[in-house]
Amino acid sequence: MKKKKLKLIFFLIVALFLFSISAQAQNVVTWKDFSQELTRLLQLPSGRIPDFGEGEKPISRLEAAKMVIQAISYQDVLSFVDTTNASFPDLSKLSPEDQRWMIIASTLDPPLFRGDSRGNLRPKDLLTQEEFSRLKESISRYAQGEVKWQREKVINQYLTLLVKKEGFSPSPSPSPSPSIETPGTKGEVMLQVGAFQDQERAERTSTWLKELGYPAQVKKEGDLFKVRVGPYPKEEASQVSARLQKQGFVSYQVTVEATQAITSATPSAPVGPFFSLGLLFDPHSPLRLEIALAQDKVLEREKTSEIAQRKGAIFAVNAGFFAQDGNPLGTLMIDGKILSEPQEGWYSVGITADNQLLFGELKFEAQALVENGANYSITGINRRNNGKELIFYDNFLGEKTIQQEGVESIIVKGKVIETKKSQGGTTIPADGFILQGRGEASQWMLQNLIPGSAVKVKMSIYPKDKEWEKWKEVKYILSSGPLLFKDGQPGPFGNFNEKIVTEKHPRTVIAQTEEGKILFLVVDGRNPTHSVGLSIPELVEELKNYRVVNALNLDGGGSTTFYLQGQILNRPSDPLGERKISTAFIIR
Repeated sequence: MKKKKLKLIFFLIVALFLFSISAQAQNVVTWKDFSQELTRLLQLPSGRIPDFGEGEKPISRLEAAKMVIQAISYQDVLSFVDTTNASFPDLSKLSPEDQRWMIIASTLDPPLFRGDSRGNLRPKDLLTQEEFSRLKESISRYAQGEVKWQREKVINQYLTLLVKKEGFSPSPSPSPSPSIETPGTKGEVMLQVGAFQDQERAERTSTWLKELGYPAQVKKEGDLFKVRVGPYPKEEASQVSARLQKQGFVSYQVTVEATQAITSATPSAPVGPFFSLGLLFDPHSPLRLEIALAQDKVLEREKTSEIAQRKGAIFAVNAGFFAQDGNPLGTLMIDGKILSEPQEGWYSVGITADNQLLFGELKFEAQALVENGANYSITGINRRNNGKELIFYDNFLGEKTIQQEGVESIIVKGKVIETKKSQGGTTIPADGFILQGRGEASQWMLQNLIPGSAVKVKMSIYPKDKEWEKWKEVKYILSSGPLLFKDGQPGPFGNFNEKIVTEKHPRTVIAQTEEGKILFLVVDGRNPTHSVGLSIPELVEELKNYRVVNALNLDGGGSTTFYLQGQILNRPSDPLGERKISTAFIIR
């Protein structure tokens, strides 16, 4: 009898245990159900979220976190998660990689998971139906783009890294489709900038032109890919052609025809996520902020990371716009030496020896002064002569002058050595410079720059406002645009093409905060799951979060690169990766 009672009790215990397991199994969420519901909530294409073949197996909180984070494409912030100060004690039992997933899940805004009453995240626990019902509210907000993740990381007492990702787009951006080149009105023409056998080179040239504000496209004719901008009225086309030449692009007019184009002007980007990296730099630092030139030459290009490594910099970011041959566009001064003149309508940032920033619009004056009292205005430095100009060349150009017809004067230690008609390619003296003239300038040179005569060049850059005394202390200057903030107010945006302002692109910014710190901010773009970029108005709104008082937009697009402590931390948008550029801001 006693044995029978014991057996009955044993069977009752087993039955209750099995019933408990059955009830628990019915209360948990399976991989398949979670995958299907997540697809519906995020409005994703069917099959985008795999269940990894787990089917009816229950899903853990850690596995659910991974699935959601990947579904909204936030796994790209994993490398920025610091696990050293995890606030949930039970995460210590996980691998560092799994800790990062759970930390992201708990620090998303709104969070996917919160700690329980004991301060634990319970990553290995199975996800219950009740928990999933609560998660759906956050996931539904993610589907509407109401999600972000941001973190700060102190590099040292002078440098702080800022990481942010915001928004979500359920569907990728459509790739640009071929479009018909629309004929212009009567009298309009296109400007052909180049013809290439290599389509990739043509596309890259078209991208550069778009980033400079030109309506560029690539058209295939026979075996050639032709890059064209326009259309423009004939009278305007001549002015655009002159501006293109100044920026390093030789062009000629062609009649507009209704033909098939390979690419057209960049379409409007859909609403989607954006990813940004910022670096806050305290100017009261033994570190120095400088502008570095690719290969220390104006007609060279070099990757941002290569410039940083060559200069021994802890940080580097791409800086100014440049022509296809690497020639910097707009004002450039390095260590007190003027290497390039201002461009009308652009704004400049100046850096003093003690890391203070100045922002403003600058003017340029330069003259060649001869001992007989004659003088002539110099209109360009280390660039191609656009005709009827006097251009100054020194060793920052390279070893030799540009190949072009004109008159050249070789000046060594303030004395004219030779003045001659030339086709260019003349060796630039290490202890002197060369003046090159065309048109009226060449006639003046032949009459006044006589061998043996003394000649000097006087150059000055000064602000259009009344801050001359402050700018006298500046050692580095770079111009770009649009100007995003001046004295706490947005704009003025300056003389920039409307598409640069209104379309979404990768962006690079140098700014000054209310606290007097220097902010470098990059925004990735042209990647629909990672970051679509920002328009200039959107960028202005974003900068308000950093309480900036002055800010200047720098070269962006495929140039945008953020280098810190030996690594590129952002995702440059060019298909081939990091682009070679002309100038970079560095901290060393």
